[in-house]
Amino acid sequence: MKEAIGGTVTIAIIIVFLLLINGYLAFSVNYTKAFRVKNEIISLIEQHEGHTQSAQEEIQAYLRKIHYTEISDQYFNNVEDGYTCYRGFGYCIKYTNAGGTSSKDETFRGTYYSVITFVQIDIPILNRIFPLMNIFQVKGETKMIYSSGTDSGLET
Repeated sequence: MKEAIGGTVTIAIIIVFLLLINGYLAFSVNYTKAFRVKNEIISLIEQHEGHTQSAQEEIQAYLRKIHYTEISDQYFNNVEDGYTCYRGFGYCIKYTNAGGTSSKDETFRGTYYSVITFVQIDIPILNRIFPLMNIFQVKGETKMIYSSGTDSGLET
């Protein structure tokens, strides 16, 4: 009887170890995907010199192509003020004017955009116990965009 209990404990330890390793690998894959999406969004905004309609269309086409659109609405609950979230596509954007408040102001130097994407962790039992949704956000900013276009880029 002693060896039966020892074997059971050993198998339980091996199963826990395998679950931890698989969880870490799943997290690292999802973090890499969120980081790549953030970089692509920033790149497209810089290419279009702002979050214009054409930039938004390219961003959304890219997100559909890599299947990043299945983000739960719970991820958006604790996003900072000032961000415009595109819930169907899983990212948020905030623009900030550097210098003045508008392009007509003499101290206006340009606009930069902040982007948030989310590391999607969907473990049904753990998500009910621990709200992990808003802990893992990937943030980034564009370079200064010197544009004479609209102050806020795309109006939503």
